[in-house]
Amino acid sequence: MADETRRLIVQRGDDLVQTVAIDRPVLTIGRTPENGLSLPDTLVSRHHAELRLEPEGLTLTDLHSSNGTFVGGARLPPNQPRLLTNGAHIQIGPFLLSYQVGEADDGADGVSATDMVAVEAPAIQPVQMMQPVQALARTLTHLPRPTLPAPVASGPASMYIESLPVIYADNDFLARFLLLFQNVWEPLEQRQDHIDMYFDPRTSPASFLPWLASWLDLSFNQHWPEIRRRRLLAEAIDLYRWRGTRYGLVRMIEVCTGITPEVTENTAQPYTFDVKIALPKDGDIDKNLIDELIQAHKPAHAGYRLEVL
Repeated sequence: MADETRRLIVQRGDDLVQTVAIDRPVLTIGRTPENGLSLPDTLVSRHHAELRLEPEGLTLTDLHSSNGTFVGGARLPPNQPRLLTNGAHIQIGPFLLSYQVGEADDGADGVSATDMVAVEAPAIQPVQMMQPVQALARTLTHLPRPTLPAPVASGPASMYIESLPVIYADNDFLARFLLLFQNVWEPLEQRQDHIDMYFDPRTSPASFLPWLASWLDLSFNQHWPEIRRRRLLAEAIDLYRWRGTRYGLVRMIEVCTGITPEVTENTAQPYTFDVKIALPKDGDIDKNLIDELIQAHKPAHAGYRLEVL
């Protein structure tokens, strides 16, 4: 009698990506190739979710992902395991995962979770996503960080007068005179209270971004918009981990341009690869920028051929 198997049917839109046999106690799901199930897409977090075989069955846990994990259209609370039933539909970014339990099918195109790193989805395809994911995708478009002026003391008296002995409380001149010091010291104290925001690429003032980039030996093109600089800084550490790999090159171009390229190995010529990318006609992204990114992040020994569509 055939053994009962657990498997995931992974789809992107109407296309079948792969069938994954769940043959390990823990299967991690995320964007990077180090995960047991790699789903390469910008809407998928680096470590997005986790499948775990428990005595009562298979559980799914969202690992506090940016865009959420949906089961049956409902978003899972972070870090709270959900027991999956046969036929459950899981949505992670543009990918739909169908959980199936049943007898093994000798003709099925199964892929062991142990070998999942080598299996990759198509580079980019239009998909129909569930409404919650569409709403979350719109939040990925950020406006430049606003610059707010330092708070200015207002009113007839400084709040510093309240810290003095009560004998000075009715001194009108001293209360107005202390406004000078309040206007000097309060902005400095506010800056110290929120100093961590100056070291976060998402909240740092725009003028601080080149300085933060120098910590990581990053250089910005002077024509890059602020959003692109912040996005690159936020993911720089992870990108350095994958530098010189196919994933690292694809992700670097995605972060800097918002466009997913197709990178394939050139089998006709050793140590070379082909890059295909569709660039918008009315944008600030051109072939020179893509060339610059490839030159900086490709393997040193490899050549490439760039095709702009």
